[in-house]
Amino acid sequence: MRTGLLDPVGTRRPARERAGSVPAAPSEPLPPELADDLADDLHLERLLAAMSDGDRLTRDASRQVLLHPRSDPAVIEHRQRALSDCLHHRERVEELFALCQDALAVRRDILWLPLRGHPSSELSSNVRRLGALADHLEVLHTLCAGIEDEFSSPAFRDLAARLDQQTSPSALADLRALLRELTLPDGLLVTAGAVIDGTVEPVLARRTGLTHPRLIARMPMGHPRETFVLPERDQAGGEALAALRDRALEDLAHLTTSAVEEVTGFFGDLRRELAFYRGAVRLVDTLRDLDAPVCWPDPSTSDTTATLGIYDPCLALQRREAPVGNDLELRGAGLLVVTGANEGGKSTLLRALGLAQLMMQAGMVVAAEQFAARPVSRVLTHFAREEDSQLVHGKLDEELERMHRIVEAIAPADLLLCNESFASTDEAEGSELLLEVTRALVDGGVQIRTVTHLFDFADSLAQDEGVGAAFLRAPRDGGYRLAEGPPLRTSFGVDLYDRAFGTDLADPRSRSDTSAVLEEERT
Repeated sequence: MRTGLLDPVGTRRPARERAGSVPAAPSEPLPPELADDLADDLHLERLLAAMSDGDRLTRDASRQVLLHPRSDPAVIEHRQRALSDCLHHRERVEELFALCQDALAVRRDILWLPLRGHPSSELSSNVRRLGALADHLEVLHTLCAGIEDEFSSPAFRDLAARLDQQTSPSALADLRALLRELTLPDGLLVTAGAVIDGTVEPVLARRTGLTHPRLIARMPMGHPRETFVLPERDQAGGEALAALRDRALEDLAHLTTSAVEEVTGFFGDLRRELAFYRGAVRLVDTLRDLDAPVCWPDPSTSDTTATLGIYDPCLALQRREAPVGNDLELRGAGLLVVTGANEGGKSTLLRALGLAQLMMQAGMVVAAEQFAARPVSRVLTHFAREEDSQLVHGKLDEELERMHRIVEAIAPADLLLCNESFASTDEAEGSELLLEVTRALVDGGVQIRTVTHLFDFADSLAQDEGVGAAFLRAPRDGGYRLAEGPPLRTSFGVDLYDRAFGTDLADPRSRSDTSAVLEEERT
């Protein structure tokens, strides 16, 4: 049974709703190496560490949700409302989570021997486990009443309504009665037939008087009139009788194993999904403690991406303070090019946009004052790497190899974040490589956000009105607030030198040979 906390029960996940539309779910998950690149490039581990606080289950559950974004706005809203309930009813969520933990501990507390070929032991262990799980289902029924009274989200209310019926006192009473019967208090009654070659077939367990309609569908029988007693020293007869008993109980053993797996699987799914929501709540609390703004994002169906005060939450967590935010509005632009001064906040903005997209599509709050964007199918990254310490590949070879993997996997409605791609080669070659890849992907329906120092690349896009690119430029004053502006040929490396060494070489008044470019850009 599905819990319905992350995805509404009964929803389907079509690969494409219609031609050109955003898919309701990714047609294919990212290959593992691209998913790992995405996590590394966005510094996702810092976010997961804040969400999990050292708990491996929460970390793994949160990573799974964030790296598998849902693009259906209805599903995103479903999760947002569930998270809102978790923020307002933390104690009830903790009670549910603790109940799941206790229910799953039954596997450790009760010896379980689901060994094929030993149906008697398998059945006995399953009956004891189901009896213990029935006690947890009874507690769950009590919690359901509180959920229906207190929670407002469809996710929790629908779950409580379903469980209220399935864990009702009458349903649990029937379950316990059946479990008592499966302990075989009156012994085991079987019937068997013989086929033409003398083989005993089939061997079927029969009921001994109780009439429960669900688990055992065969008609009950009365006790046989003729009996025999097996001699105490008849070892062969005892083994034959034990084998006959196991054959008769085989179906029941497998059926009860399935029942145990279904119930424990439900508690496991519920625990995992609650772990994600608990992590999302913990992240909200942590960012608010840092006075860093958070907002409920709008999964817009338009082509406009608009945000106020967006920042990188991982940077906030690292520095323990709210970073400088940025404002951005892209109307119909599938391509954003960010240029400007070194250490001007370009890469930070790129990570902020990527994390905001993932957090929104996970149903979480976003690190911004306001955020609205169209959901994408998947997010991919191509960030500059350090030199290969093993000297197996040159840096350019490594970049080309990663871009090749991306091009093979990427699809329309995906989002690609590029940070200083192909900057390891010269200006002309790097610009040409990046320009060809960018134009081809944009023409194919991929959204791209790229940070670059390659002026020829950025200027070519600025001159090509057909591409429809938008441009942001980092300031030279180190303020980290980016503004709209065309690309410039310089990255203001002299400014960076001045800030590092306390010089004023960028000031034309201090040097007669200051470049004309600097003077022109200053004016």
